[in-house]
Amino acid sequence: MIYNIKGELPMPTAAERASHLRQTLRALLADYQQRLDDLLPLRQLLKGSVYELKTRCGKPSCHCASPEGPLHASTVLSWSAHGKTRLRTLPAGDTVHLRHLAENYRRFRQNRAALVKLHSQILVAIDRLERALLLPPPKPAAQRKS
Repeated sequence: MIYNIKGELPMPTAAERASHLRQTLRALLADYQQRLDDLLPLRQLLKGSVYELKTRCGKPSCHCASPEGPLHASTVLSWSAHGKTRLRTLPAGDTVHLRHLAENYRRFRQNRAALVKLHSQILVAIDRLERALLLPPPKPAAQRKS
């Protein structure tokens, strides 16, 4: 680092700021491209979460009625629609496939959110680059003699 006489870092020139902003834009673009590359191969999505739900059935004579008794387990898909949480019991053979589709949905939404954030950062960097590159208007020409 080179310091000025007062021991301060000198202000970067417009060319240095523009160079730094170009590097920043290239890095943001690379991150943007990576997020798109992660999102585009996804072919099917399933909104919700797949998990095992353990419940008591409510029958007084069932083994689940006692506090120490095992609960009934079923694999369910849980999702939200119109402000309400929905549950659907899943067949045992579909669990792995549906869990994979739900994970695809989660990845899709995470990448989408990251792309929105990156897009905003790219626009800010472009605006800063424009300000760094913008020249002031030329000075007025001298008055011509008649």
